Parts: sequence; structure tokens; C-alpha cells
Amino acid sequence: MRQLPSSKNLFIKVVIFLLPFFLIGMFFNAPIESLCIGLVCLIVWHYHQLSLLIDWLWKKRGAYPPASKGIWADVFDGIYQQQRKHRKKRNELTVLVRRFRLGAESLPDAALVFNNDRTLVWCNSLAQKMLGFKWPEDMGNRIDNFLRQPEFIEYLELENYEKPFEFPSPVNELTILECRIAPFEKDKWTLIARDITQIKQIEQMRKDFIANVSHELRTPLTVMRGYLELLTESDVPEAAIWKKAHAMMNEQTIRMDGLVNQLLTLTKLENKQFVLAQSKVNVARLLQMIAEEAKTLSDNKHIINLDIEPNLFISSSEEQIRSAFSNLIFNAARYTPAGKSINISWKALDNGGARFVCRDTGDGIPAEHLSRLTERFYRVNQARTRDSGGSGLGLSIVKHILANHNSDLEISSQVNVGSTFSFTIPAQFIVKE
Repeated sequence: MRQLPSSKNLFIKVVIFLLPFFLIGMFFNAPIESLCIGLVCLIVWHYHQLSLLIDWLWKKRGAYPPASKGIWADVFDGIYQQQRKHRKKRNELTVLVRRFRLGAESLPDAALVFNNDRTLVWCNSLAQKMLGFKWPEDMGNRIDNFLRQPEFIEYLELENYEKPFEFPSPVNELTILECRIAPFEKDKWTLIARDITQIKQIEQMRKDFIANVSHELRTPLTVMRGYLELLTESDVPEAAIWKKAHAMMNEQTIRMDGLVNQLLTLTKLENKQFVLAQSKVNVARLLQMIAEEAKTLSDNKHIINLDIEPNLFISSSEEQIRSAFSNLIFNAARYTPAGKSINISWKALDNGGARFVCRDTGDGIPAEHLSRLTERFYRVNQARTRDSGGSGLGLSIVKHILANHNSDLEISSQVNVGSTFSFTIPAQFIVKE
């Protein structure tokens, strides 16, 4: 570390500098005038060094300091060392800020910082996407100019942020956001908003599931309870009453058993508990069997046309494949009026895959229902589906089975014309003989 000169040393240096001027003045009998000349020279030299300093500080800030001697060398060196320290500190702060911003950008939630007057200080990219901000254009604008929901404004004004607040995204009203506000630093607050749309949908599905299962089980249980009470009240029930009661209770028991089995199947599919047994499924034979069962189901009131390639097999679980095919074909038989046709095809594709199509000529399905058909217990016509023996779970089961085969259920329909249900099985599951 450079040793700084003391006041005594500085005084000695000035005396040494002026001494030659004094001696020359004594020689010419003008010591005062000579000392004044020496002082002027000293002042000019210091002024020159000061000019070098100003020029270096304002015009050549990135360069090394100019060469100098004496006390000015200490000044230049001291300023240069301070500049290096500040530059190093600034670089460290820049890296720290960059890391903070990168960390904030990597958050899975929208994040923003605002002042007490609700003006925006900073926001990440998700805040721009989910809340509609533009950065840095909106810096300094009030956040309530963008988040205008009255409930949110009231939440801000209360300044009681212990509980989170839920509100629809100003960018997309179908997206539900949950926000939390917490102190950031003096006079500043941070707002974190996350997308909870899927959580809300799951909660609603759970509520709907409980309500639907309760409703589905209530009817058969009510029927069975009614007949049991009737039989209990009669000492010796008549044969006709007993026969009817037995038939109805048996029918409702079968219905409940089928519902429970479908629920178990769906739960296993959703939880990925089904293991695809790699057996070679004879699709042609399977479809012919299901078509015959569908004819029996509809008392041979439909014309079922099959267009099937006989040597096109699927390497998969026969139980799952049968469930997918039968649900689609039985649905077509249930909702196609008597005397009309159902067309079923199973064809190879050029890419090595295979495509299944089930096209009926029924009443068709309104377009607003198509996107929800694969939801559990969803019915276009509640009474008609229940009367036909449908549980509202079949298409949901088909969707999950196809997902296990890297496929999706495609649905198209036209009212008073008919509906088409189709899917493509990728080449990795297809075996040709």
C-alpha cells in the first residue's frame, strides 16, 4: 500500500522547491520577487496537473491515469484505485442483479414489484403473459390500470394480505389466478400470481364426481329399497310381485356392478396402473364379435356394415382394446334409431399405423357438446343416456385407453346426419401378417 506523505513532508518539499528561487533572488538582491516567481511556477504546475485530472476523469475515464510526480502522483493513483474498486463492486452488483432477474424469470409464477402508490417497479415475463403488462414500457404506471377487477382493487385498498386472493386473468378470463402480496422493502411490495385453473377444474371435477356417483347409485338403491319394503310388509308376497321385484332388483344390481367396475377401470387407467400386456390382438375377429353383440343389444334393429382388413393385429392388452372398441360401437347402437346403419372400418395406413372409424346415422350431437364428451359422467341428454343403460363413463375410458397407445379420440358430428368416432393406432403397436 502506498504511504501517503505527511504535512511535514509536504512543507519540506515546498521549501526545497522555492529554495533555488530564494538563492537566485538573493544574488540579484530581489528575494521577494524571486519567491513570488517560484510560487507562480508552483501554482501553474498544480493547475496543469488539475487540468490533467479533469481531462482524465471526464474524457478518458477508462484509461490509465496520466504520468505525474509528487503529491499529484498520489492523487491520481488514489483515484485510480478507487475507480477499480468501484468498477469491481459494480460488476459484482451487475452479476447479482442479473442472477436475481434470471431467477425471477425462471419462477413458474408471475412476479412484480410495485410502490406504495401502486406504480410498477419491475415485472417478469410471466407477469407480462398472465397479467398483461409490458416491460419496460409500463414501468411507473399504476398496476390497478391493468388489474381493474373491483374485487382486486378492494383487496389492494384493505392492505390485509394474509390470505391469497383469486381473480380471473385480465388476458384470459378462463384462467384463474391466485395472488399473494408481501412486503419487499421500504415502501415497496411484491405480488406473486400463479395459475390455479387446473386445480379449480380438479376441485370441480371432484365435486361433480361425488354428485354424479351419488345420483347414479341413488336410483337403483331407491328401487331396491322400495321392493324390499314391499316384500317385508307382505307375509307371503304374490308370485307376480316377487317375480317383478326380483327382475328389477337384479337389473339394478347389474347396473350398479357395471358402474363400479367402470369406475375401477377408469381409476386404474388414470393412475397408470394398467400394464399393457403385449399379446397379439386379432382385431378383425374382435370387431366381428362386438358387432354381433351390438346387434343383440339392439334386437337386430340396425344394419352394421364392417370394412375390416383381416391381417391387421394390435400388440397390446386385449382387455383394453376390447373396451375401447365396444364402448364406441355400443354407443352407436344405443343412439342410432332402429332401421338405420352403423359403418365400422379398420384399415392400414401408409405410415405403418392403422385407423379405426365408427360412423353412425343417428341424431347427431350439437357442436357445443363435442369438447366435453370424454368427461366423466358427461351426458348430452341425461334422461336418454340413463334410460339407454349408459353410465356416462364409456368415452372417458376410451380416451384414457387411447392415451396408453399414444393416440387420441377424434369426434365429429352433424345434427340429424350422424356422428363419427375415430382414432389412429401408431405403427409401434401394429402387427401385420
